[in-house]
Amino acid sequence: MAKQTIYNAGIYVRLSQEDMRAGESLSIEHQKEILTKYVREQGWNL
Repeated sequence: MAKQTIYNAGIYVRLSQEDMRAGESLSIEHQKEILTKYVREQGWNL
């Protein structure tokens, strides 16, 4: 029986200074959604 490799991943999101000055940004939430979806599609742990 072959061993299954388990991968653990972390995500990094950032808010640009321009977006920060504009107030609350949906950019961070959008980045989290995209990255979380990608990690899950790869079968990795987040």
